[in-house]
Amino acid sequence: MRCAIMLLWLLGACAERHEAAPRAEALAPRLVSLHDVTTEIVVAVGAADHFVGVAELVDVTPDVERAVAHVPRVGSLESILALRPDVVVGFGVVAEQDPELVRRLRERGVDVHLDDPSTVEDVYAMTRAVAQRAGARLAGERVSTTLRARIDRARASAAPARPLRVFVYDCCDPPFTAGGRTVLNGLIERAGGHNVFAELDAGWTHVSWEEVVARRPELVVLHSYRYEGQGDLADKRRMLRALPTLSNLPTAVLPLGCSIGGLRSAEGLERLRTAMGASS
Repeated sequence: MRCAIMLLWLLGACAERHEAAPRAEALAPRLVSLHDVTTEIVVAVGAADHFVGVAELVDVTPDVERAVAHVPRVGSLESILALRPDVVVGFGVVAEQDPELVRRLRERGVDVHLDDPSTVEDVYAMTRAVAQRAGARLAGERVSTTLRARIDRARASAAPARPLRVFVYDCCDPPFTAGGRTVLNGLIERAGGHNVFAELDAGWTHVSWEEVVARRPELVVLHSYRYEGQGDLADKRRMLRALPTLSNLPTAVLPLGCSIGGLRSAEGLERLRTAMGASS
């Protein structure tokens, strides 16, 4: 009798294991990413196969570009809904630019998670949150811990003798720059510098050239990307050369993905530390 019961138990356990795989697979979310930063996180945590759509890429690493090369590109509400996503991740700017899109997705029962990191600590939390929604919570913890360690190492390296005054020139005329509520502001501080617009209680914001000159920057950080006619790196250099008080300042080129608050924040900090060391 005991042997029969044991045999039935073993058969039941085998059946449970056999059924567990399809159930777990069914739980894998159909995922759409509407921003480079969240796309990079999903790839880093090994969940790129959960993608059914991603927004057009602006500034990502070659590894990320290869990982999503086969994934359909999305933009409009219709293009997203056609893919029947369970989860949509992205940045807060998505809701700013198209609140109707976000509202309609949520009405359809889609889990829409939009992050808006303003500090380096926010980046760690965002990494974990996106990874969890991608079905890779443990990988998200590991990636977040690794990122923190790399940033801590870069911060502990040799700093400039004194804080350099840094102006961030993202684009445009009047200039678009980093206020105090940006991840880049925190990276500049960790690199041993001072963002000349750190006192602004704002994220990315427009200022005047007169305000820039009045703050006497010693280093200009130039964002390297081209998007919707905002000008490329050469355009930004020409703009600086046209202003006598700024034309001879040293510059540091920073890819957009290294400063807006994602996994490449550590690379951004390392680049800033190198540039400040060369300029001090």
